[in-house]
Amino acid sequence: MENNIEPTQGHYFTFRMKPQKGWDGITHCKIIAIEPQKYISYTYRGEATGEKALACAGIHSDKADQLTKGIFAQLDTILSFTLEPTCGGTILYLEHSGYKGLKLAIISLIMQMGWKKQLKKKLPKALEKTLG
Repeated sequence: MENNIEPTQGHYFTFRMKPQKGWDGITHCKIIAIEPQKYISYTYRGEATGEKALACAGIHSDKADQLTKGIFAQLDTILSFTLEPTCGGTILYLEHSGYKGLKLAIISLIMQMGWKKQLKKKLPKALEKTLG
C-alpha cells in the first residue's frame, strides 16, 4: 500500500490502494505509540463492506459475498506491531484490537484470516528483498 508514514508519535498518515469492491482504498491512521526498532501502534480507521474483508482473507464465494454484502463497517481500531529479539532471530507480534459490536466481531474474525494470509505470503518476500 502506498503511504506517507513517518515514525513520529502523533503523525497522521494514510494507506492508499486502488479502490476495490466494498472499499474506497483509503485507511486513515495516526501513530499513537512508537519505540524505534521495537514497537509501533497506530489507529486504523476506514469504511468498508463485508465483501472487502472477505477479499482480504482470500475468501471468494458468491454465497459468502451475499451474506456479507449488507455488512457495512466503520473501523476505528488500533494496529500494533512488536519485535522481540530471540536467539537467532526475531519474533513479530501483530495485534489488531478495538473491534466493538457484533458486526465488527465478525469483521475481526475475517480480518484475522487476512492478516495471517498476508504475513505468511508477503512478509517472507519483503524480508528477502530487504535482507538480500
